[in-house]
Amino acid sequence: MDPESGKPQFRCPHCNIVAKQSWADCNSLSDHLADIRQQFFLSYRERIQDYDQKRISEFLQTLEHTFPHVLDRFMPRELSLSTGHNCEATSVWMNDQLIFPRATLVDPPNADLEPDIIIIYNEAASIVADSPKGAAALLRLALQKVLVQIGEPGKNINDDIKSLVTKGLSPKIQKALDFVRVVGNNAVHPGQISFDDDRNVALTMFRLMNLIAEEMITRPKEIDSLYDDVVPDATKEHIKKRDGTT
Repeated sequence: MDPESGKPQFRCPHCNIVAKQSWADCNSLSDHLADIRQQFFLSYRERIQDYDQKRISEFLQTLEHTFPHVLDRFMPRELSLSTGHNCEATSVWMNDQLIFPRATLVDPPNADLEPDIIIIYNEAASIVADSPKGAAALLRLALQKVLVQIGEPGKNINDDIKSLVTKGLSPKIQKALDFVRVVGNNAVHPGQISFDDDRNVALTMFRLMNLIAEEMITRPKEIDSLYDDVVPDATKEHIKKRDGTT
């Protein structure tokens, strides 16, 4: 459920959770502020002399007539705000188009990535529409950190991929790793890949980053968890003896 102007519920561009939305525009804000104004003066009028009540009443009537027009000077009628009920963060819309936060064109990062990698991924996602080269360069940095997360040194991506290949790395994942490595490197040192012609090259990197994380982090984590929780300890010992890993 992508964000859409006026919809009561969609995937929040701040927290990426499908949540109900509260909407406000120039008209509704005028009503809310009018309620606040009335409550304020109601409290105020209770503390003053009767002979001032008429003046306050006249002032409120004038204010009620002029206030919506004054608000137009500060808030264009094309502007609206949505607030997500999950994170309570506000998004800004102009002419039914989301202008803050910038809409991302990619899927959210794999949740099993380490927090600093997720931060880099999200930063790349926030700029890919305007700067595919910048996003690609950031994803290359994220890849380097992924290799560290799975146990490689992380000093040289090419060497780390070679090390993984010698350990039986799937050819599919090897190609994904090299794609992110090569494209990210070309973003920093221009080569034969043109980002000016096709930003889909950069967008593909996001999908491959999640594929890499799924195959190399999430699935092994799930298998280890099942093995540890379900297979009896005695059976684990027999398996170690069978494989000579005791």
